[in-house]
Amino acid sequence: YLANYFLGASFIILSVSNILIKRGLSDIKVIRIPSLAFMLVIAATSFLIIPRMDYLRETALLDGMPVMLSPFASYFLILNNLILLLLAAQIFYSSLIAWRLSKTQLT
Repeated sequence: YLANYFLGASFIILSVSNILIKRGLSDIKVIRIPSLAFMLVIAATSFLIIPRMDYLRETALLDGMPVMLSPFASYFLILNNLILLLLAAQIFYSSLIAWRLSKTQLT
C-alpha cells in the first residue's frame, strides 16, 4: 500500500507543478522530470517486479521448497537486486525533488 501512496503523492506533485507552471511560475519546471521519473520507478517496482517476485515465491512454496532453494533462485536474486536499485533511485529522485523545491523557495 505504501507504493500506492507514493505514486499518488508524486502524481499530485506533478499535477500541482504543471498547474503552477501554466500560471506563470516557471521556477517549478525543474521538478517535472524528477517527479515523472519517480512515478515511473514506483510503477515499475510495484506493478511489474514485486508481483513477479510474489509469483516466484508462491510457485516455489507450492513445490515444497523456499524460493532460494528452488530453480528460480537466480532469477529471484536478480529481481531482488533490481528492487534494491530501484529503491535507491526512488530515494534519489525524492531527495532531488525536495532539494529543488527548497531551492525555489529560497529564491
